[in-house]
Amino acid sequence: MGFRTMDIASRLKNLDKLPTLPQVTQRILEALAQDASAKELEKIIAEDQALTARLLKLANSPLYVGANPVTSLTQAIVRLGLGEVRNVVLTTAMRYVLTPTATYKKFNITRLWIHAIGVARAVYLLAQEEGMASPETCYTAGLLHDIGRLALTVFFPEEFLRILALTEAKDISFKEAEEELGLSHAEVGALVAEKWRFSEELIQAIKYHHAPKQNGRILSMAFLIFKGDIVARAVGFVPEENFSKLPKWPKSLPLNKKLLAKVVNVLKKERQDLLSFWTDVFVS
Repeated sequence: MGFRTMDIASRLKNLDKLPTLPQVTQRILEALAQDASAKELEKIIAEDQALTARLLKLANSPLYVGANPVTSLTQAIVRLGLGEVRNVVLTTAMRYVLTPTATYKKFNITRLWIHAIGVARAVYLLAQEEGMASPETCYTAGLLHDIGRLALTVFFPEEFLRILALTEAKDISFKEAEEELGLSHAEVGALVAEKWRFSEELIQAIKYHHAPKQNGRILSMAFLIFKGDIVARAVGFVPEENFSKLPKWPKSLPLNKKLLAKVVNVLKKERQDLLSFWTDVFVS
């Protein structure tokens, strides 16, 4: 049965089976929301050896390297900052919660995650350049913007296969193929974010990251992700294996080419270090 013949309620019924985030993850996120100290976070994070190892590795990577190597979890938390700790925690948790059991030809889940990292970093840089209040929150939004694609692989495998086949047959983007079938990964992603009780701003950013102008108003975080997606793709963080065309820029959205070019150049310099750390996270 295709998307067109199914109403939205029945289409998304499978999302009721979506598991909750792991208990350790929930405890860490709650502690972060309460501005816990590095020592308090260490007590919780230390229960997860794999997560501990990843944070230590990231803190000692070229992205964050300092004068002296980090040897303790507390030091790693301080060096990375609470925002980056939250992102590693979320990414690690979702890697397990939203991993498809089926194998899809022409789809590489690691490639999709690496795209998300590229978008997140681009969004962070754009947020800094534009003087937004919380670049770390924007980074998280960029990191999670495509969780709907992951949910499709897990809960809608037949439809996901049809989308992939359509992208190859017509040489169109994943989004364009979805539109032909009648369902958006952005819509599904917003429902996942809602189930996991993410903030309303984050839910809206995920839902509208391909269409940031709603009812005549531009949603700032969704627009950041829209721009970050284009920047990341221009640098080579492309989720599709055989489709690298950049999305068209709508005339209704303001365009600052100079700013985008600046962020593209910064991301190009960081690309290899980002790939080095995060690829290891996703394949280990």
